[in-house]
Amino acid sequence: MKIFDTMRKEVVDLELGDEVRIYVCGITAYDHSHIGHARSSVFFDTLRRYLEFRGHRVKMVQNFTDIDDKIINRAVAEGKTALEISSEYIREFLRDAEHLNLKDCIRPKVSDYIPEIISAVEGLIEKGFAYAVEKENGMDVYFHVPAFESYGKLSGLSTEELKKHRIEPDPMKRDPRDFALWKAAKDEDFRARSYFSSPWGYGRPGWHIECSVMSSEILGIPFDIHGGGMDLIFPHHENERAQSYAIHGTEPVRYWIHNNFVTVGGEKMSKSLGNIVRIRDVVEKHGGMALRYLLLSAHYRHPLDYSEERVIEAKRSYEYLLNSLRNADMEIAYIKTFLHDRDGDKILSRMQQFTEALENDFNTPKALSVMHDFASEINSKLFIADLESLERAFEDFLRMMKVMGLIREYTRSPILSDPDKEKILEREKARKERNFDTADIIRDVFKTKGIQLVDTKKGTRWFIFSSSL
Repeated sequence: MKIFDTMRKEVVDLELGDEVRIYVCGITAYDHSHIGHARSSVFFDTLRRYLEFRGHRVKMVQNFTDIDDKIINRAVAEGKTALEISSEYIREFLRDAEHLNLKDCIRPKVSDYIPEIISAVEGLIEKGFAYAVEKENGMDVYFHVPAFESYGKLSGLSTEELKKHRIEPDPMKRDPRDFALWKAAKDEDFRARSYFSSPWGYGRPGWHIECSVMSSEILGIPFDIHGGGMDLIFPHHENERAQSYAIHGTEPVRYWIHNNFVTVGGEKMSKSLGNIVRIRDVVEKHGGMALRYLLLSAHYRHPLDYSEERVIEAKRSYEYLLNSLRNADMEIAYIKTFLHDRDGDKILSRMQQFTEALENDFNTPKALSVMHDFASEINSKLFIADLESLERAFEDFLRMMKVMGLIREYTRSPILSDPDKEKILEREKARKERNFDTADIIRDVFKTKGIQLVDTKKGTRWFIFSSSL
Protein backbone atom coordinates (compact mmCIF):
# COMPACT_ATOMS: atom_id res chain seq x y z
CA MET A 1 0.00 0.00 0.00
CA LYS A 2 1.30 3.46 -0.94
CA ILE A 3 0.36 6.75 0.72
CA PHE A 4 1.73 10.30 0.90
CA ASP A 5 3.98 10.89 3.91
CA THR A 6 4.23 14.56 4.90
CA MET A 7 7.67 14.09 6.45
CA ARG A 8 9.21 12.60 3.31
CA LYS A 9 7.13 14.83 0.99
CA GLU A 10 6.33 11.89 -1.31
CA VAL A 11 4.17 8.84 -1.78
CA VAL A 12 5.82 5.97 0.10
CA ASP A 13 5.25 2.28 0.73
CA LEU A 14 3.45 1.70 4.02
CA GLU A 15 5.33 -0.96 5.94
CA LEU A 16 3.12 -2.06 8.82
CA GLY A 17 3.08 -4.89 11.32
CA ASP A 18 0.13 -6.96 12.48
CA GLU A 19 -0.95 -4.17 14.84
CA VAL A 20 -1.19 -0.63 13.50
CA ARG A 21 -1.21 2.26 15.98
CA ILE A 22 -2.86 5.50 14.80
CA TYR A 23 -3.27 8.86 16.50
CA VAL A 24 -5.56 11.49 14.95
CA CYS A 25 -5.96 14.99 16.34
CA GLY A 26 -9.57 15.52 17.36
CA ILE A 27 -11.74 18.52 18.06
CA THR A 28 -11.25 21.39 20.47
CA ALA A 29 -14.57 21.12 22.28
CA TYR A 30 -15.93 24.66 22.42
CA ASP A 31 -18.61 24.61 19.69
CA HIS A 32 -20.51 22.31 17.34
CA SER A 33 -18.18 20.48 14.94
CA HIS A 34 -18.13 21.48 11.29
CA ILE A 35 -17.66 19.51 8.08
CA GLY A 36 -13.92 20.18 8.11
CA HIS A 37 -13.73 18.16 11.31
CA ALA A 38 -15.92 15.54 9.65
CA ARG A 39 -13.56 15.20 6.69
CA SER A 40 -10.57 14.34 8.85
CA SER A 41 -12.58 11.95 11.03
CA VAL A 42 -14.18 10.18 8.06
CA PHE A 43 -10.91 9.85 6.13
CA PHE A 44 -8.98 8.27 9.01
CA ASP A 45 -11.94 6.12 10.00
CA THR A 46 -12.02 4.76 6.43
CA LEU A 47 -8.26 4.20 6.40
CA ARG A 48 -8.67 2.26 9.64
CA ARG A 49 -11.49 0.18 8.16
CA TYR A 50 -9.36 -0.68 5.13
CA LEU A 51 -6.37 -1.68 7.25
CA GLU A 52 -8.66 -3.96 9.27
CA PHE A 53 -10.04 -5.35 6.01
CA ARG A 54 -6.43 -6.18 5.07
CA GLY A 55 -6.10 -8.15 8.31
CA HIS A 56 -4.37 -5.66 10.62
CA ARG A 57 -5.38 -5.05 14.21
CA VAL A 58 -5.78 -1.29 14.56
CA LYS A 59 -5.41 0.64 17.81
CA MET A 60 -6.79 4.08 17.03
CA VAL A 61 -6.81 7.19 19.21
CA GLN A 62 -8.64 10.45 18.51
CA ASN A 63 -8.37 12.93 21.34
CA PHE A 64 -10.59 15.64 22.72
CA THR A 65 -8.90 18.94 23.58
CA ASP A 66 -10.81 20.12 26.64
CA ILE A 67 -8.25 22.69 27.87
CA ASP A 68 -7.83 25.61 25.47
CA ASP A 69 -8.20 29.40 25.16
CA LYS A 70 -11.38 29.11 23.06
CA ILE A 71 -13.06 26.86 25.62
CA ILE A 72 -12.06 29.17 28.46
CA ASN A 73 -13.27 32.29 26.64
CA ARG A 74 -16.65 30.68 25.94
CA ALA A 75 -16.95 29.49 29.53
CA VAL A 76 -16.29 32.98 30.87
CA ALA A 77 -18.77 34.52 28.39
CA GLU A 78 -21.50 32.07 29.42
CA GLY A 79 -20.73 32.03 33.12
CA LYS A 80 -19.84 28.34 33.07
CA THR A 81 -16.76 26.26 33.81
CA ALA A 82 -14.49 25.10 31.01
CA LEU A 83 -15.41 21.50 31.86
CA GLU A 84 -19.11 22.26 31.41
CA ILE A 85 -18.46 23.74 27.98
CA SER A 86 -16.14 20.97 26.79
CA SER A 87 -18.38 18.19 28.11
CA GLU A 88 -21.36 19.63 26.23
CA TYR A 89 -19.56 19.76 22.89
CA ILE A 90 -17.86 16.41 23.33
CA ARG A 91 -21.36 14.92 23.69
CA GLU A 92 -22.46 16.78 20.57
CA PHE A 93 -19.47 15.48 18.58
CA LEU A 94 -20.20 11.91 19.64
CA ARG A 95 -23.74 12.33 18.32
CA ASP A 96 -22.29 13.56 15.01
CA ALA A 97 -19.85 10.65 15.00
CA GLU A 98 -22.70 8.18 15.26
CA HIS A 99 -24.47 9.76 12.28
CA LEU A 100 -21.23 9.65 10.27
CA ASN A 101 -20.80 5.97 11.19
CA LEU A 102 -17.40 6.50 12.80
CA LYS A 103 -16.13 3.38 14.56
CA ASP A 104 -15.49 3.52 18.28
CA CYS A 105 -11.92 4.31 19.21
CA ILE A 106 -9.91 5.48 22.21
CA ARG A 107 -10.93 9.10 22.91
CA PRO A 108 -8.74 10.61 25.66
CA LYS A 109 -9.28 14.07 27.16
CA VAL A 110 -6.40 16.38 28.03
CA SER A 111 -7.74 16.97 31.53
CA ASP A 112 -7.17 13.29 32.33
CA TYR A 113 -3.42 13.54 31.59
CA ILE A 114 -2.26 16.56 33.62
CA PRO A 115 0.24 14.63 35.84
CA GLU A 116 1.81 13.01 32.76
CA ILE A 117 2.00 16.40 31.00
CA ILE A 118 3.72 18.00 33.99
CA SER A 119 6.21 15.12 34.11
CA ALA A 120 6.96 15.55 30.38
CA VAL A 121 7.56 19.29 30.78
CA GLU A 122 9.90 18.65 33.72
CA GLY A 123 11.79 16.14 31.58
CA LEU A 124 12.22 18.66 28.76
CA ILE A 125 13.62 21.23 31.21
CA GLU A 126 16.03 18.66 32.66
CA LYS A 127 17.27 17.73 29.17
CA GLY A 128 17.88 21.37 28.22
CA PHE A 129 15.06 21.65 25.68
CA ALA A 130 12.85 23.96 27.77
CA TYR A 131 13.08 26.83 30.25
CA ALA A 132 10.77 28.58 32.69
CA VAL A 133 10.24 32.35 32.93
CA GLU A 134 8.66 34.37 35.72
CA LYS A 135 5.24 35.86 35.00
CA GLU A 136 2.87 37.94 37.07
CA ASN A 137 0.80 34.96 38.23
CA GLY A 138 3.41 32.22 38.16
CA MET A 139 5.73 30.84 35.51
CA ASP A 140 5.47 30.05 31.80
CA VAL A 141 7.54 27.21 30.37
CA TYR A 142 8.77 27.38 26.77
CA PHE A 143 10.27 24.83 24.42
CA HIS A 144 13.53 26.28 23.08
CA VAL A 145 13.45 25.61 19.34
CA PRO A 146 17.21 26.12 18.62
CA ALA A 147 17.94 23.24 21.04
CA PHE A 148 16.22 20.87 18.59
CA GLU A 149 18.31 20.81 15.43
CA SER A 150 15.80 19.30 13.00
CA TYR A 151 12.94 21.66 13.85
CA GLY A 152 11.07 22.51 10.65
CA LYS A 153 11.71 19.16 8.95
CA LEU A 154 8.04 18.12 9.01
CA SER A 155 6.60 21.37 7.64
CA GLY A 156 9.55 22.09 5.37
CA LEU A 157 9.58 25.74 6.44
CA SER A 158 12.86 27.69 6.57
CA THR A 159 14.08 29.43 9.73
CA GLU A 160 12.86 32.80 8.46
CA GLU A 161 9.47 31.37 7.49
CA LEU A 162 9.14 29.80 10.91
CA LYS A 163 9.81 33.16 12.59
CA LYS A 164 7.19 34.88 10.39
CA HIS A 165 4.58 32.29 11.35
CA ARG A 166 5.05 32.85 15.09
CA ILE A 167 1.87 34.31 16.59
CA GLU A 168 2.92 34.52 20.25
CA PRO A 169 5.24 37.57 20.60
CA ASP A 170 6.80 37.58 24.04
CA PRO A 171 9.96 39.48 25.10
CA MET A 172 10.64 36.74 27.66
CA LYS A 173 11.29 34.17 24.93
CA ARG A 174 14.88 33.33 24.10
CA ASP A 175 13.93 32.84 20.44
CA PRO A 176 10.84 34.06 18.50
CA ARG A 177 10.09 30.47 17.48
CA ASP A 178 9.90 29.16 21.05
CA PHE A 179 6.45 27.93 22.05
CA ALA A 180 4.57 27.38 25.30
CA LEU A 181 4.60 24.07 27.14
CA TRP A 182 2.96 25.44 30.27
CA LYS A 183 1.07 28.71 30.79
CA ALA A 184 0.70 30.53 34.08
CA ALA A 185 -2.95 30.87 35.05
CA LYS A 186 -4.65 34.17 34.22
CA ASP A 187 -7.84 35.65 35.60
CA GLU A 188 -10.03 33.98 32.98
CA ASP A 189 -8.46 30.58 33.77
CA PHE A 190 -9.49 30.94 37.40
CA ARG A 191 -12.97 32.13 36.43
CA ALA A 192 -13.43 29.10 34.14
CA ARG A 193 -11.78 26.79 36.69
CA SER A 194 -9.31 25.64 34.07
CA TYR A 195 -6.10 25.63 36.08
CA PHE A 196 -3.90 23.04 37.79
CA SER A 197 -1.20 23.00 40.42
CA SER A 198 2.32 22.49 39.07
CA PRO A 199 5.99 23.10 39.97
CA TRP A 200 5.58 26.46 38.19
CA GLY A 201 2.50 27.54 40.10
CA TYR A 202 -1.10 27.38 38.98
CA GLY A 203 -1.48 27.08 35.24
CA ARG A 204 -2.43 24.85 32.33
CA PRO A 205 -0.64 23.02 29.53
CA GLY A 206 0.06 24.40 26.08
CA TRP A 207 -1.79 22.84 23.15
CA HIS A 208 1.12 20.97 21.58
CA ILE A 209 2.41 19.11 24.63
CA GLU A 210 -1.07 17.72 25.22
CA CYS A 211 -1.03 15.54 22.09
CA SER A 212 2.62 14.53 22.55
CA VAL A 213 1.78 13.10 25.95
CA MET A 214 -1.55 11.46 25.13
CA SER A 215 -0.20 9.77 21.99
CA SER A 216 2.93 8.41 23.67
CA GLU A 217 1.13 7.33 26.84
CA ILE A 218 -1.50 5.34 24.93
CA LEU A 219 0.38 4.13 21.85
CA GLY A 220 4.04 4.16 22.88
CA ILE A 221 6.90 5.57 20.82
CA PRO A 222 7.30 5.27 17.91
CA PHE A 223 3.76 4.64 16.69
CA ASP A 224 2.76 4.08 13.10
CA ILE A 225 0.55 6.89 11.81
CA HIS A 226 -0.18 10.41 13.02
CA GLY A 227 -3.03 12.09 11.19
CA GLY A 228 -5.00 15.30 10.99
CA GLY A 229 -5.93 18.15 8.72
CA MET A 230 -3.15 19.84 6.78
CA ASP A 231 -3.70 23.04 8.79
CA LEU A 232 -2.14 21.16 11.73
CA ILE A 233 1.20 20.51 10.01
CA PHE A 234 2.50 23.81 11.38
CA PRO A 235 2.70 24.71 14.13
CA HIS A 236 0.90 21.89 15.94
CA HIS A 237 2.45 18.76 14.45
CA GLU A 238 5.85 20.39 13.95
CA ASN A 239 5.89 21.20 17.66
CA GLU A 240 4.52 17.81 18.63
CA ARG A 241 7.32 16.08 16.76
CA ALA A 242 9.96 18.30 18.37
CA GLN A 243 8.68 17.67 21.90
CA SER A 244 8.22 13.95 21.48
CA TYR A 245 11.61 13.46 19.81
CA ALA A 246 13.28 15.51 22.54
CA ILE A 247 11.60 13.50 25.30
CA HIS A 248 12.14 10.03 23.85
CA GLY A 249 15.28 10.50 21.75
CA THR A 250 13.80 9.04 18.57
CA GLU A 251 11.39 9.87 15.75
CA PRO A 252 7.98 9.51 17.43
CA VAL A 253 5.95 8.75 14.29
CA ARG A 254 6.66 6.51 11.31
CA TYR A 255 4.20 8.13 8.88
CA TRP A 256 2.58 11.58 9.00
CA ILE A 257 -0.63 11.74 6.94
CA HIS A 258 -2.73 14.87 6.39
CA ASN A 259 -6.00 15.56 4.63
CA ASN A 260 -6.84 18.76 2.74
CA PHE A 261 -9.48 21.37 3.55
CA VAL A 262 -13.20 21.57 2.95
CA THR A 263 -14.06 24.87 1.28
CA VAL A 264 -17.39 26.58 0.69
CA GLY A 265 -17.70 28.52 -2.55
CA GLY A 266 -13.97 28.09 -3.04
CA GLU A 267 -13.13 29.76 0.28
CA LYS A 268 -11.92 28.23 3.51
CA MET A 269 -14.58 28.09 6.20
CA SER A 270 -14.27 30.82 8.79
CA LYS A 271 -16.53 32.58 11.28
CA SER A 272 -15.56 35.96 9.84
CA LEU A 273 -16.95 34.94 6.45
CA GLY A 274 -20.01 33.36 8.04
CA ASN A 275 -19.62 30.19 5.94
CA ILE A 276 -19.16 27.57 8.65
CA VAL A 277 -21.18 24.47 7.80
CA ARG A 278 -21.95 22.36 10.88
CA ILE A 279 -22.09 18.58 10.69
CA ARG A 280 -25.37 18.68 12.60
CA ASP A 281 -27.10 20.88 10.02
CA VAL A 282 -26.09 18.71 7.05
CA VAL A 283 -27.06 15.52 8.87
CA GLU A 284 -30.49 16.82 9.82
CA LYS A 285 -31.22 17.86 6.22
CA HIS A 286 -29.53 15.14 4.16
CA GLY A 287 -28.41 12.35 6.51
CA GLY A 288 -25.02 11.38 7.86
CA MET A 289 -24.28 8.82 5.15
CA ALA A 290 -24.83 11.38 2.38
CA LEU A 291 -22.23 13.62 4.04
CA ARG A 292 -19.84 10.71 4.52
CA TYR A 293 -20.18 9.78 0.85
CA LEU A 294 -19.50 13.39 -0.18
CA LEU A 295 -16.37 13.58 1.98
CA LEU A 296 -15.02 10.41 0.34
CA SER A 297 -15.82 11.63 -3.18
CA ALA A 298 -12.68 13.79 -3.36
CA HIS A 299 -9.11 12.54 -2.93
CA TYR A 300 -7.94 13.22 0.61
CA ARG A 301 -5.03 15.40 -0.57
CA HIS A 302 -7.27 17.62 -2.71
CA PRO A 303 -9.59 20.38 -1.50
CA LEU A 304 -13.28 19.50 -1.38
CA ASP A 305 -15.73 22.29 -2.13
CA TYR A 306 -19.05 21.90 -0.31
CA SER A 307 -22.39 22.93 -1.76
CA GLU A 308 -26.03 21.93 -1.35
CA GLU A 309 -26.03 20.59 -4.90
CA ARG A 310 -23.05 18.37 -4.25
CA VAL A 311 -24.45 16.85 -1.06
CA ILE A 312 -27.80 16.20 -2.78
CA GLU A 313 -25.97 14.42 -5.60
CA ALA A 314 -23.92 12.50 -3.02
CA LYS A 315 -27.13 11.34 -1.34
CA ARG A 316 -28.47 10.06 -4.69
CA SER A 317 -25.22 8.22 -5.38
CA TYR A 318 -25.18 6.70 -1.91
CA GLU A 319 -28.78 5.53 -2.21
CA TYR A 320 -28.03 3.97 -5.60
CA LEU A 321 -25.29 1.87 -4.02
CA LEU A 322 -27.57 0.85 -1.14
CA ASN A 323 -30.40 -0.08 -3.46
CA SER A 324 -28.04 -2.12 -5.65
CA LEU A 325 -26.88 -4.09 -2.63
CA ARG A 326 -30.47 -4.72 -1.57
CA ASN A 327 -31.50 -5.68 -5.13
CA ALA A 328 -28.90 -8.45 -5.15
CA ASP A 329 -29.96 -9.62 -1.70
CA MET A 330 -33.66 -9.72 -2.64
CA GLU A 331 -33.00 -11.66 -5.82
CA ILE A 332 -30.91 -14.22 -3.95
CA ALA A 333 -33.73 -14.70 -1.43
CA TYR A 334 -36.25 -15.10 -4.26
CA ILE A 335 -34.12 -17.72 -6.05
CA LYS A 336 -33.59 -19.72 -2.85
CA THR A 337 -37.29 -19.53 -1.97
CA PHE A 338 -38.88 -20.36 -5.30
CA LEU A 339 -36.17 -21.79 -7.58
CA HIS A 340 -33.55 -23.20 -5.11
CA ASP A 341 -30.84 -22.53 -7.72
CA ARG A 342 -30.42 -20.77 -11.07
CA ASP A 343 -28.01 -21.02 -13.98
CA GLY A 344 -27.25 -17.90 -15.95
CA ASP A 345 -24.74 -15.15 -16.69
CA LYS A 346 -21.70 -14.50 -14.54
CA ILE A 347 -21.18 -11.25 -12.65
CA LEU A 348 -17.52 -10.29 -12.58
CA SER A 349 -16.28 -9.08 -9.19
CA ARG A 350 -14.63 -5.67 -8.99
CA MET A 351 -12.86 -6.37 -5.68
CA GLN A 352 -9.37 -6.27 -7.20
CA GLN A 353 -9.98 -2.87 -8.83
CA PHE A 354 -11.47 -1.61 -5.55
CA THR A 355 -8.45 -2.61 -3.48
CA GLU A 356 -6.03 -1.32 -6.14
CA ALA A 357 -7.65 2.11 -5.88
CA LEU A 358 -7.18 2.21 -2.10
CA GLU A 359 -3.69 0.75 -2.25
CA ASN A 360 -2.67 3.64 -4.53
CA ASP A 361 -2.53 6.62 -2.14
CA PHE A 362 -5.99 5.80 -0.78
CA ASN A 363 -7.92 6.95 -3.84
CA THR A 364 -11.47 6.90 -2.46
CA PRO A 365 -13.04 8.63 -5.52
CA LYS A 366 -11.67 5.85 -7.71
CA ALA A 367 -12.92 3.22 -5.24
CA LEU A 368 -16.41 4.75 -5.35
CA SER A 369 -16.28 4.76 -9.15
CA VAL A 370 -15.42 1.05 -9.12
CA MET A 371 -18.37 0.43 -6.79
CA HIS A 372 -20.74 2.22 -9.16
CA ASP A 373 -19.49 0.15 -12.10
CA PHE A 374 -20.00 -2.98 -10.00
CA ALA A 375 -23.50 -1.87 -9.01
CA SER A 376 -24.36 -1.21 -12.64
CA GLU A 377 -23.36 -4.73 -13.65
CA ILE A 378 -25.26 -6.27 -10.73
CA ASN A 379 -28.41 -4.39 -11.72
CA SER A 380 -28.06 -5.20 -15.42
CA LYS A 381 -27.73 -8.94 -14.71
CA LEU A 382 -29.98 -9.07 -11.67
CA PHE A 383 -32.64 -11.35 -13.18
CA ILE A 384 -30.34 -13.41 -15.41
CA ALA A 385 -27.27 -14.06 -13.23
CA ASP A 386 -26.55 -17.50 -11.81
CA LEU A 387 -27.00 -17.85 -8.08
CA GLU A 388 -23.34 -18.50 -7.25
CA SER A 389 -21.97 -15.36 -8.88
CA LEU A 390 -24.88 -13.29 -7.55
CA GLU A 391 -24.05 -14.48 -4.02
CA ARG A 392 -20.38 -13.66 -4.55
CA ALA A 393 -21.23 -10.25 -5.96
CA PHE A 394 -23.43 -9.46 -2.96
CA GLU A 395 -20.73 -10.49 -0.47
CA ASP A 396 -18.01 -8.48 -2.24
CA PHE A 397 -20.23 -5.43 -2.58
CA LEU A 398 -21.18 -5.61 1.11
CA ARG A 399 -17.47 -5.75 2.01
CA MET A 400 -16.83 -2.64 -0.08
CA MET A 401 -19.68 -0.80 1.61
CA LYS A 402 -18.29 -1.73 5.03
CA VAL A 403 -14.76 -0.64 4.13
CA MET A 404 -16.08 2.76 3.01
CA GLY A 405 -18.22 2.97 6.15
CA LEU A 406 -21.36 3.39 4.05
CA ILE A 407 -23.34 0.74 5.89
CA ARG A 408 -23.76 -0.15 9.54
CA GLU A 409 -25.46 -3.51 9.79
CA TYR A 410 -27.36 -5.48 7.19
CA THR A 411 -29.93 -8.21 7.82
CA ARG A 412 -30.27 -10.60 4.89
CA SER A 413 -33.60 -11.12 3.17
CA PRO A 414 -35.04 -14.42 4.46
CA ILE A 415 -35.91 -17.60 2.58
CA LEU A 416 -39.69 -17.77 2.97
CA SER A 417 -41.64 -20.60 4.57
CA ASP A 418 -44.22 -22.52 2.52
CA PRO A 419 -47.18 -20.57 4.03
CA ASP A 420 -45.47 -17.27 3.21
CA LYS A 421 -44.71 -18.49 -0.32
CA GLU A 422 -48.42 -19.18 -0.77
CA LYS A 423 -49.21 -15.67 0.45
CA ILE A 424 -46.79 -14.18 -2.10
CA LEU A 425 -48.42 -16.15 -4.91
CA GLU A 426 -51.88 -15.16 -3.66
CA ARG A 427 -50.87 -11.50 -3.66
CA GLU A 428 -49.43 -11.65 -7.18
CA LYS A 429 -52.69 -13.22 -8.39
CA ALA A 430 -54.66 -10.45 -6.67
CA ARG A 431 -52.54 -7.78 -8.29
CA LYS A 432 -53.03 -9.29 -11.76
CA GLU A 433 -56.77 -9.24 -11.12
CA ARG A 434 -56.43 -5.60 -9.93
CA ASN A 435 -57.67 -6.63 -6.50
CA PHE A 436 -55.41 -4.10 -4.78
CA ASP A 437 -57.21 -4.17 -1.44
CA THR A 438 -56.33 -7.85 -0.98
CA ALA A 439 -52.77 -7.18 -2.19
CA ASP A 440 -52.40 -4.37 0.35
CA ILE A 441 -53.74 -6.53 3.19
CA ILE A 442 -51.18 -9.25 2.42
CA ARG A 443 -48.41 -6.63 2.18
CA ASP A 444 -49.37 -5.29 5.63
CA VAL A 445 -49.34 -8.81 7.10
CA PHE A 446 -45.72 -9.21 5.94
CA LYS A 447 -44.90 -5.80 7.35
CA THR A 448 -45.93 -6.96 10.83
CA LYS A 449 -43.24 -9.63 10.47
CA GLY A 450 -40.63 -6.99 9.59
CA ILE A 451 -40.65 -7.86 5.87
CA GLN A 452 -41.15 -5.21 3.20
CA LEU A 453 -42.56 -6.45 -0.11
CA VAL A 454 -41.30 -4.88 -3.33
CA ASP A 455 -42.99 -5.13 -6.71
CA THR A 456 -40.57 -5.54 -9.63
CA LYS A 457 -40.99 -6.25 -13.33
CA LYS A 458 -40.20 -9.89 -12.51
CA GLY A 459 -42.64 -10.23 -9.64
CA THR A 460 -42.58 -9.77 -5.88
CA ARG A 461 -39.33 -9.51 -3.95
CA TRP A 462 -38.76 -8.68 -0.27
CA PHE A 463 -36.28 -7.40 2.28
CA ILE A 464 -36.04 -6.80 6.02
CA PHE A 465 -37.19 -3.20 6.17
CA SER A 466 -35.71 -2.69 9.65
CA SER A 467 -32.19 -3.24 8.28
CA SER A 468 -29.86 -0.55 9.62
CA LEU A 469 -28.34 0.97 6.52
